[in-house]
Amino acid sequence: MAAESTYTLNRMVLLVRRFIFQSPLIFAGTTDPALAMGDWVRNTILQPPFAWRWNRTEMSLPLVTGQQDYTVNVPNFGWLESATVFDTVSTPNAAYRLEVDLNPGTEIVDNQPNKISARIDDGNGNITFRLAPPPTANFTTATLTYQNASPRFAKMSDTFAPIPDYFSHIVQQGMLAKAYEFVGDERFPATLQMFVRSLIGANGGLTESQKNLFVSEVMLTAQGMAQSAQIARQSRSLM
Repeated sequence: MAAESTYTLNRMVLLVRRFIFQSPLIFAGTTDPALAMGDWVRNTILQPPFAWRWNRTEMSLPLVTGQQDYTVNVPNFGWLESATVFDTVSTPNAAYRLEVDLNPGTEIVDNQPNKISARIDDGNGNITFRLAPPPTANFTTATLTYQNASPRFAKMSDTFAPIPDYFSHIVQQGMLAKAYEFVGDERFPATLQMFVRSLIGANGGLTESQKNLFVSEVMLTAQGMAQSAQIARQSRSLM
């Protein structure tokens, strides 16, 4: 049973507007910036390196001896989390974890695969996976685990699915940070930092390097926005 997700974008917008003195987040003829804010929050939560049990799908990939590339229709593919190949001929049978790579080179000699990549996406849901090296006859199947792609908001009544309701506090922090950013509120950097900390705390298993890289990227953006806002205020004071 999928985790329940009932919080709508409209509900979150109504909530965060209370913190920005009811400043509008929807304008005549458009639902932006509200939709764009919702997309940013959900995309951030579902992007690498954050892997979630409620957003995970597993698929089986039949292998062909000597074939390195496999094109499969996977409309909901987001990013490849892990993969395993199975040696079903040797006795005893064995399973080997593959390293997820960005773009392994072409190889022509069959061997035990040790790398895999989601190498090409044609934009129509067809993903080309590459194994390196191409498998011998012993390896007949690979099991791929991937995170589903983040959907986009089309209307205010859309929910934050697949993000479950028990993560609504994280969604709220992200929406609040974007609202502060939109209106130029000085509380933006601190709120963004709280969002990042909550997000990292909720996702167990991240390495320290993954945490540090994500935090540094997001907080550099926050610092840049804060400095821009300070310069703008100083310029206005001189007028």
